[in-house]
Amino acid sequence: MLFDTLTVSAFTTLAKFMGAAKAVVLARVFGSGAALDSYLLAFLAPSFLADVFCGSLIPVLIPKLIELECWEGQAKAIDLYGHVLRRSFRLSCGGAAVLATGAAAVATLGAGSALNLHLVGLLILLMTPILPLSAVANVWRAVLNSQRRFVVPALTVTLTPAVIIVFILLAGKSGGVWILAAGTSLASLAEVVVLGFGLRQAGFPIFPPRRQRDFSLLEFRKEYGYLAAVTAMSAGTAFIGQAMAAALGTGSVSLLNYGTRLAGVLIAIGPAALSVTILPRFSRMVAARDWERLKQSLWRILSGSVLAAGAGAALLIVFSIPIVRLTLQRGAFNAADTRVVASVQSYSLLQLPFIVGITILMRILSALKANYALLPFSSAALVLSTALNYALMARYGVAGIALATSLAQALLFVALATLVFRRGPRGFLKDCDPDGPHRQWN
Repeated sequence: MLFDTLTVSAFTTLAKFMGAAKAVVLARVFGSGAALDSYLLAFLAPSFLADVFCGSLIPVLIPKLIELECWEGQAKAIDLYGHVLRRSFRLSCGGAAVLATGAAAVATLGAGSALNLHLVGLLILLMTPILPLSAVANVWRAVLNSQRRFVVPALTVTLTPAVIIVFILLAGKSGGVWILAAGTSLASLAEVVVLGFGLRQAGFPIFPPRRQRDFSLLEFRKEYGYLAAVTAMSAGTAFIGQAMAAALGTGSVSLLNYGTRLAGVLIAIGPAALSVTILPRFSRMVAARDWERLKQSLWRILSGSVLAAGAGAALLIVFSIPIVRLTLQRGAFNAADTRVVASVQSYSLLQLPFIVGITILMRILSALKANYALLPFSSAALVLSTALNYALMARYGVAGIALATSLAQALLFVALATLVFRRGPRGFLKDCDPDGPHRQWN
């Protein structure tokens, strides 16, 4: 598991370095102006839908694929993969059509608005293909990860920033964000192509033949619904934060984006990479009903990761201003922007150890098919984050939004840790049913 985690982290680190380079190029070409705000606001719509409805496929599909392969053979797992691929592609195409219709309405009705909604709507139209492409990519990524083939899925994350950097440079020469939006869609297409090659090399069909389904998908659909709702609330926190930042004036969305980028990079390198490798591991332990090993692995991984993330976050907060000055302060990005972004970055880094813990705890619940337990906590975190945004942005400006997010994540981590580790008749790590092959927890 350590080797797999380091492999994923290495590719993710490369991708995030390229993402940091993308931020530097964005700052140099666009600064924190209205054009970049329009692109970032437009990107929120397809990325939000892709994260909620397509990204939720991975944590639900991997445990089910492993369970079917363990108990009924690989052929049955391939049947499930084919069914989910066809269904998710059809539904995502329908969602893309609805998104395109809404974007066209925004472009038509938003001419002359303060936020330039006309431009935002047109940019959403250009990025609508992200939704069906993400559906295919995430199903293929889940299949590869379930087989512990992490290299190709990890490699694909380096493609997106590389393609976008090229298009940023092209957009800078032409003076618009149109090419940048088109490049974002083409980056998603590049991911699908590479994942398709990886799937064939792993011996899986790209499009499995349609067969009569002789297994129930009721539990899968329920778990997907629960996790999609949880993901929507989590993504909604970022969406609401950026929407509230837009109310603070021109450039505020860009400043928030710059300031939260380092935390996002570290989350992807550490906890997100770890979550990729621990989910198949936890799922195999659940399928084998190896409860004692599951408990020991969870505690060891959780405690070590949270402590390491906390120490790293503290060190980076101390050097926040030099980091921003070194990486971003040039071209259209001035010293005043540096001060604001450094403040946002410091508050954003506070959430790092809590995000690490939340990610690991969510994966153990996904492996246990207990995503339903996340719903009340995620909804409470969304409401709390919104209220804190409103209260803190009035005093601290855009930095208050980052602080509000960190405070909400800290409380969510405490709540989830209490849920998983609590003792008594309803404790998740106390009430295992060793004879139940499907529903292991009360």
